[in-house]
This record gives sequence, structure tokens and C-alpha cells, in this order.
Amino acid sequence: MKNLYLYLMLHVVVFVACQEDVDFQFNKSELSVLDNYVKKQVEKEVKAQMEELKYVQKLQDEIINTLKSQIRSERQYREELATRLKVLEGQRHCSQHSGAKTVEKDSERKETVLGESTKDNALVTSENNTHQTREVNGKSSSIKRLLIGQDTNAHNQVAFYAYMSHDLAAPSPGHVLVFDVVKTNVGSGYNHHDGVFTAPSQGPYVFSWTVVSWYRSYVYSELMVNSSTFGRILTNSQDIDDEHIGSGVVVVVLNPGDVVYIRVVSSVGTLASRSNIYTSFSGWKLN
Repeated sequence: MKNLYLYLMLHVVVFVACQEDVDFQFNKSELSVLDNYVKKQVEKEVKAQMEELKYVQKLQDEIINTLKSQIRSERQYREELATRLKVLEGQRHCSQHSGAKTVEKDSERKETVLGESTKDNALVTSENNTHQTREVNGKSSSIKRLLIGQDTNAHNQVAFYAYMSHDLAAPSPGHVLVFDVVKTNVGSGYNHHDGVFTAPSQGPYVFSWTVVSWYRSYVYSELMVNSSTFGRILTNSQDIDDEHIGSGVVVVVLNPGDVVYIRVVSSVGTLASRSNIYTSFSGWKLN
């Protein structure tokens, strides 16, 4: 801009001098050389300004493309979440319907056993058959206790533990972590295909998850119950050449069909899970 200013000023001075008949000490050759020099400097500066404008335009285009990509990813994630919620609602409805049928069958079975026991007691009244009556009553009581005990265990014993079999590079926000290696799954509540635990019965549950961030990385994760956040942890090794481990524990009362899963809030770098250090998810019901 300074060169352009000098160029314009030079022409103004020459123009004024010509108007006023001022005698200059420059000859035509010197003026031509000066004029060419100023022109070259002006062209060079204009070219530099154009290059800078092109660079700024390129940066703006990249930012716009990045924002468009993020918007598409957010829309896709919301669509996936809506689909998942529909599936889970359907599973919950089926679980409740199946649970109601199971309770009804157990009730009928207990009533049948109690009715048979009452009939046996009414038929055996003789003193000579007292011992036999006691034996029948004892067997009936044992059967009832066995049935009740089996029913309680089937609904109350719930526990699982699973971990990821591989690293995960820069998981995006909203990504549900899938712990594909299952070591324990009492009650079959955990699904290693989608990483979601579905409560089989009502009661208090404890959940724990551990996340490993690799060198120069961080992972911000959260435990979700249905669509609500119940806990968050930040595992941060972004400023060092070392891995960090973060763990969280949550206690929550669930109803049959409620779902629990771990998802990413944000991340940079690599979420690690390998033979010497695992990213894992576990839970159990308090009886």
C-alpha cells in the first residue's frame, strides 16, 4: 500500500509541476526508471494481497465444509438414537409382557402345589398314617420352598463384566462404546453386539466403567440410563506421552426394560484397550 501511495503521489507532483511550469531536475530516462520501479512494487504488493485473499477464502471454505460435515454427523447420530430408542421401547414392552406371563404361570403352579397338599392332609386322618401324613406335608413344603427359591434366584441374580478387544481411534461425540468381549453375563442382561444392558427386573443396580486414554489423547465419557446422564468421567493424557485410566461408579434403581450404556461426550486421539490394559464395563444387582 505504501508503494501505491508513492506511485500516486509521484504522478500528482508531476502533474502539478507541469501545470505550474516548474523546472524539474529529472530527465525523462530517470523519470521512466522511477516510474517502472514504482509500478513493479505496486504490482508485487497487489499480487501479495490477492494471494492472501485466496488463502483466507480457502480457510473459510474448509471451515464451512467442516461445519457441514459436523451437521450431517449430528443428524445421522440423532436418527440412529431415535431408531435405537424405538427398538429398546419394543424390547421393554416384550420383556414386561413376558414377565407378566411368567409371574402368572408361577402363581398357578404354587396354587396347584398348595391345593394338592391340602387334599393330601384331608385324606390322611388316621392315627396309623400320622407318619405318612407328616412325610407328605414335609415333601410339599420342600417343593414350595424350592419353587420360591428358584423364582427368586432367576429374577434377582444379575451381574455382567465385559471389555473392548481393540483400540478406538477418535470416537465421535455420542458414539456408544461396545464392549465385545463378555466374561460374565448372569441373567443375560448385557448385549455385546450394541453395548447396551437391559434390566430384567426392578431393583437397585451398581454400574462401573473404566476408560483408558492413550498417549497425547483424552476421552470424556458418560453413563446413560435410557436418555438421561447419570455419571461422567474425564480420562486425560493429552499433555504427556503416557496412558491414563479413569473409572466411574453409579448406583441407580431400574425398572424392567430400562437400558444402561456408555457413550462418548468428546475425545481427541485414541481410546485404548489392549492385552495389558482394558477399557471395560460391568454391573450387578443388589439383592
